[in-house]
Amino acid sequence: LKARNLPSEKQKQITNALRNTLVYNNLNKKMPTGMSPIAEIYKKIYDELRPAYLKTNVNDFTGRLFNVMNSWVDVPDGGANDVVLTPRYVTNLMAELCEVDMNSYVWDWALGSGGFLISAMNIMLSDAYERLKKSPEEYQRKVVQIKRDQLLGIELLPDIYMLAVLNMILMGDGSSNIVNEDSLTEYDGNYAYKNKKFNANVFLLNPPYSAEGNGLIFVKKAFENMKSGKGAVIIQDSVGTKENARDIKKAILKNNRMIASIKMPIGLFKASVQTSIYLFEVGKKHRKTDKVKFIDFREDGYTRTNRKKTSSNLRDTNDAKGHYRNLVEIVLGQENETKYFKLGDNYFIDTLDLDKYTDWNLEQHKIVDIQPTFDDFRETVSSYLSWEVDQLL
Repeated sequence: LKARNLPSEKQKQITNALRNTLVYNNLNKKMPTGMSPIAEIYKKIYDELRPAYLKTNVNDFTGRLFNVMNSWVDVPDGGANDVVLTPRYVTNLMAELCEVDMNSYVWDWALGSGGFLISAMNIMLSDAYERLKKSPEEYQRKVVQIKRDQLLGIELLPDIYMLAVLNMILMGDGSSNIVNEDSLTEYDGNYAYKNKKFNANVFLLNPPYSAEGNGLIFVKKAFENMKSGKGAVIIQDSVGTKENARDIKKAILKNNRMIASIKMPIGLFKASVQTSIYLFEVGKKHRKTDKVKFIDFREDGYTRTNRKKTSSNLRDTNDAKGHYRNLVEIVLGQENETKYFKLGDNYFIDTLDLDKYTDWNLEQHKIVDIQPTFDDFRETVSSYLSWEVDQLL
C-alpha cells in the first residue's frame, strides 16, 4: 500500500479492514509444515495463479473471481443488496458508447468490483499510448494522471468496497479515489481525500435495482453533479414504462438528452431480468423533436447456458465481436446500417413522449408490419398441405 503511494488514511482503513482476516484468526497459526495456512494460500496464489493472471490479460481479476464464486454460492445478503457485477464485455461496450478517451474523467456511483472503471482505464491508457507513443516521458506522466486523478468510484457495502480497492491495486492503480460512502446521501462530489470537485464527464452505472426508480435515482443525482459529457446506465428496463418513476425521468431529461435505448439479452446476469442500456448526453435538454435510437440487441452473438457445472456459460456462436462493434457504430452515428442492424427491422429512430415519460423502451417504438406477404401465404398453404397429407397417411 505504501508502494502505491496511497494516502495514509486509506492505508489505515484497508489494514484495519483486513486485520481480522489476516492476523487475528487460525489462518495465521503455524502448522507442522512451519507455514501458516495464510502463507500457504499466498504461496499457491503467487506461484500458480499470478503467472496465469499476468499472461491472460484478465483486466478485472477480482471481479471475475467474484462472479465465478457467485455462480456457485450465494453471496451473504447479495440479493438484498443487489450485488450483481456487470460482465466485462458489457462494461467495455458502455465505455465505448460514452466515447471514453485519455482526457475523460470517469465515475461510477455504485462501484461493485470496479469493472466499469477498469474498462474505462484500459481504453484511456490505450488512447494515451496511441497519441503519445512518440514521447515516452509524456505518456508515462499521462498514465500516472489517469490512474491518480481521472477515475472515481463510490461503493456503500464495505466488503464489496474492499474488493474494488484490491482490484484497482492489482491493476496498478493507487485506488485513492475509491470512496466507501452512500452515493445518494453522503457523497459530496469531491475527490476521496482532497476538498476538490471531481469534474466528471463520463458516468457509467449498474445501479441497485431496489433503489428508487429501480436505481434511476442514481442517474439523476450524478447528472446534477456534471456539466457535460455522456452517461450510460444498464438497468431493469421495466422502469422505462413505469408511471411512478415519471418525476425522476422528467428531471433527468430536463437537462440531459437521451441518445439511445438498447434492449439487452435476458441472460446477462445470474437473476434473469430484462435490462436495457440508456445512453445520455449530459447538460443538454431533451426536446420533443430530438430523435432517439431504439435498438433490439437481444441477439448479440453469444449463447448463454447459465449452468453451474460447465467449462463456459458464454459461447461466441455468431460473431459476437462483430455484433458489439456494429452496435457502437450505429449508436455513435458512424453507420446508418450494418451487417447486423437494419433500420425498421431491429432498430428504430423515434421521438419520446415528454408528457407521459413511459416510452423509454424498444417495444413502444418497434413498428410491426401486419400486412401479409406472398411468402406468408405460401408458408401457410405449405403448412396446411403438410398437415393434410399427414392426416391422410
